[in-house]
Amino acid sequence: MLIILLGLFSTIIFAQTKTELQAVELQKPILEYISKNFHGYSIDKIFKVDAKGVITYDICVNKDKTHEKLFFDKDGKFLRKESCSQECCQGPVKK
Repeated sequence: MLIILLGLFSTIIFAQTKTELQAVELQKPILEYISKNFHGYSIDKIFKVDAKGVITYDICVNKDKTHEKLFFDKDGKFLRKESCSQECCQGPVKK
């Protein structure tokens, strides 16, 4: 019984939902940042991530063979970027 409770508790603690969005659903500051700083890049995938109530946006952009994953906070403030492969934004999506 204790093992089951610990498993359930750890699932709740590390719970994260990842929802795919469309570009029209993004905040204006995010779109402006991408347009200004990633000119010529196209948006491939957009994910809204809710990790225990902390909302972030993970956005995959690409230009030719260059792929970047951009991270923004809930207010649309740029946090960081990571270079990645074309597959970096694939994976299970919860809607």
